[in-house]
Amino acid sequence: MDAVVVYESMWGNTSTVARAIAAGLGRGTQALATDAATPAAIGSCRLVVAGAPVHAMGLPTDTTRASAAAKRQGVDGLSADLGHPPLRDWLEGLAAGPRLYAAFETRIRGPLGRGAVRGIARAFEEAGWAALDEPRGFTVALTTRSAEPAALLLPGQEEAAHRWGEHLRHLLVEAEAEAASPS
Repeated sequence: MDAVVVYESMWGNTSTVARAIAAGLGRGTQALATDAATPAAIGSCRLVVAGAPVHAMGLPTDTTRASAAAKRQGVDGLSADLGHPPLRDWLEGLAAGPRLYAAFETRIRGPLGRGAVRGIARAFEEAGWAALDEPRGFTVALTTRSAEPAALLLPGQEEAAHRWGEHLRHLLVEAEAEAASPS
């Protein structure tokens, strides 16, 4: 298997989902924050799964990241992790396809908690990549009293991410078999 999961995460929710997807994909698939997902690290991976939290109905921007930096999570005040570039910036350096991608987002419930996957999909498709599967969203709570990383991730979401990773593995194996078969 030839896959990697790339993510932007501020409070640990998206990184937890990314690691679960990577575990579901199996065969040594890594989950990499945007700073570690260099062209050399991505190499010639056949599948790149990318995800980010929804901010203001889209991918995080410099403005929404600055807003997150001003907030603290929980009673002990966990700070947002802004030590890696935004996924939006990472996508701007995306190598040309054809390769496969899948997109995910972490979001609150309701109509305002959607939108990051559209920006992710657009960037991949403009670079000539093809979607392996429909985008997925994993739900987080709006607030928490806990200052633990990933405390906003709702119960069952990590397991759902793992199952989606397994599903992606199955789809990738099928795509590779189809590509290898004579026409």
